[in-house]
Amino acid sequence: MPPPAEVKLGPLTRTVLDGAVWRDESKYPAFQVWADEAERLFAFLEAQGVFKRFLPRLRAREREKTAALAEARAGFFFHRNGFRILRWEPEEVPGHPGDLDLQWQESEPIFVEVKGPDWEGELTEAERRAGRKDLPKYINAEARAIAPQDRVLYAITKALPKLAERRANLVVVVDDLFVSPVELPKEYLTAVLATALADPACRFLGGVFLLSPVTYGGFVEYRKYFVPNVDAAHPLPDVVRQGLAAGNSDPQGPRWLRE
Repeated sequence: MPPPAEVKLGPLTRTVLDGAVWRDESKYPAFQVWADEAERLFAFLEAQGVFKRFLPRLRAREREKTAALAEARAGFFFHRNGFRILRWEPEEVPGHPGDLDLQWQESEPIFVEVKGPDWEGELTEAERRAGRKDLPKYINAEARAIAPQDRVLYAITKALPKLAERRANLVVVVDDLFVSPVELPKEYLTAVLATALADPACRFLGGVFLLSPVTYGGFVEYRKYFVPNVDAAHPLPDVVRQGLAAGNSDPQGPRWLRE
């Protein structure tokens, strides 16, 4: 089921779709606004010299594609906001490569692990056996219990083995869940994540940054939310921590965009 005929695809998006194993399972990008975002992301990866490295994952099964898009979106967001990407797939713990090495101006570089939890991970075992994962993400009048914060906590747990004590570390969660964690009441979300970060197992983690791509019209924007680890053994640089935190209540984006 390729994208609808009226959706105009860019050359890099067509390259991805030409060999995509998910092409029969997904209409992505089903709308022009998502097709435009896809081409921007792939052009960004091409400019960074990593598009060919991403291509096999972008063409792989749906969940692998979702994870690759999450990394591309995280890199694009930080690059657009003035960070330098020093390395892709940095490795600080042998055998456990991360996703990005970032730097804001002359501050200390930050090791970033990106996680992209998707809605299939929220399905029950009974739903999986019944084939729910083969149906569209949203079905009219379908009701379900949600706990998107649980997927964030799981993502943090999965990221911890990649974090080295000597580095400033950040986990970025770019979700594709039924309901994004950024839609939760902010006091509740902050409390849940702050409690998790207080666990001694998270002492090497400087904070968690949530990104959620949405569209309300003619373009895709990224909703965001940041929770620092106040007990981190190696905290994030002050300017980064303050800038990300300022973005929690600023619809115009992080503080450094205006400096």
